[in-house]
Amino acid sequence: KEARNLGIQFFDTADSYGNGSAEEAIKKALHPYENIVIASKGGYKHERLGAWVPDSRPEKLKSCLENSLRRLDLECLDLYQLHCPDSHVPYADSVGALAKMQQEGKILHIGISNVNLDQIKTASQEVKIVSIQNAYNILYQGHSDILNYCEAEDLIFIPWMPLGDGSISWDHPILKTIAQKHGSTPAQIALTALLHHSPSILPIPGTSSLNHLKENTAASYIELDDGDLLNLWRD
Repeated sequence: KEARNLGIQFFDTADSYGNGSAEEAIKKALHPYENIVIASKGGYKHERLGAWVPDSRPEKLKSCLENSLRRLDLECLDLYQLHCPDSHVPYADSVGALAKMQQEGKILHIGISNVNLDQIKTASQEVKIVSIQNAYNILYQGHSDILNYCEAEDLIFIPWMPLGDGSISWDHPILKTIAQKHGSTPAQIALTALLHHSPSILPIPGTSSLNHLKENTAASYIELDDGDLLNLWRD
């Protein structure tokens, strides 16, 4: 509720987050959804801590979507994303299942996640893709080619792990120096660096407390200069 009050309009979740409990929490806090976008994902099983198993069979995806709609109390999801490729299922078949559910009026827009360029092109042959969600942050830039593709094709790039999930040291001298310059925290600089990096980027930082939420939101008001950006992205 506080996120909505602070002006957050995009909420990203998945059926595998807490085995549906994250979607239930969103419904409890935000339903009815007014002037916000709810995005969910299907195709990953997360049965225990550290265990992520792809399951993108068409029949499984249909079940995932139906359960997400029920938990979120929706008839149609604003954005539904294929969580990951499944090596046991042709990628076109998985995306095609989402396309069929879109035709049935259960999905407004379709996105894909954890993909390479070949998979993006395969998906685009099946249906119109509006967003791509891959790992990306100031330390890990392994999907720069995907970001470039999104910019060229006018797609939204949703970087998961935008704050590094523990891989970025908040004692990094460049981060600390720029944070001191702007009277902010190193984490805020890492987040606002993404917002300045590309107009296609829509970060989804996780939050574990109200203070963390307010810190993340305040990052959007920090104005970095060219020198800051050059130092942050020089690697």
